[in-house]
Amino acid sequence: MDRSGIAGNFPIRLRRLVSVGALVLAVGASVTGCGTSSPSKASHAAAMAPVPAVSLASASTSAAAESSASAAAVESSAAAAAAASSASAAKAAQASASASKVQAAVSQAAARKAAAAASKAAAVAKAAAVRKAAAAAAQKAAADQAAAQAAADRAAAAQRSAEASRAAASPTPTPTPAASSDCTPGYSPCIAPGSDVDCAGGSGNGPRYVEGPVTVTGPDIYDLDRDGNGVGCQ
Repeated sequence: MDRSGIAGNFPIRLRRLVSVGALVLAVGASVTGCGTSSPSKASHAAAMAPVPAVSLASASTSAAAESSASAAAVESSAAAAAAASSASAAKAAQASASASKVQAAVSQAAARKAAAAASKAAAVAKAAAVRKAAAAAAQKAAADQAAAQAAADRAAAAQRSAEASRAAASPTPTPTPAASSDCTPGYSPCIAPGSDVDCAGGSGNGPRYVEGPVTVTGPDIYDLDRDGNGVGCQ
């Protein structure tokens, strides 16, 4: 309670009490003048006597002190509540900051995990691409090897066919028995020296004949290589 309010209202209350006390005294005097006084009436008059102003002032001062103490207690409680509220707000702020740090750590961990997963996926894809390229290279090498083998087989077959064709076109000559161990120079196989020699199956009249082909390596005294290509009796 405000003490200045109590001090300002105190004269008004005191005047009211004094007026009431004067009224009571006037009524008591009237009663006393009208009748015979008695102990009971005297006691009643004493009870109705006005309260001294000092007592009223003391009571008002005590009430003001109690009100001031109550106000101080209320103010102290309000200050304590405000301090508690501030402490609670500080704790809430600390808790919010801790939660923010935890959330940031969780976000960073999630980002690192996502980056690791992406790196692993890229490595797997690269390995798959390398394996695919290696398989394609192996298939190409196998195809090239097969093509080379086929080409070699065809070449060998062509060579065998050519050799067979040459063998069929050029049968092995049967050498004419020689009369002696000497051979006429310039012919292979050996042709024994002697009378004229013609190609077997030709238009020559002999008397001796030789199966061709006969390689002419020197003078062609028997005129076997008429076309001059080095081979007679073809």
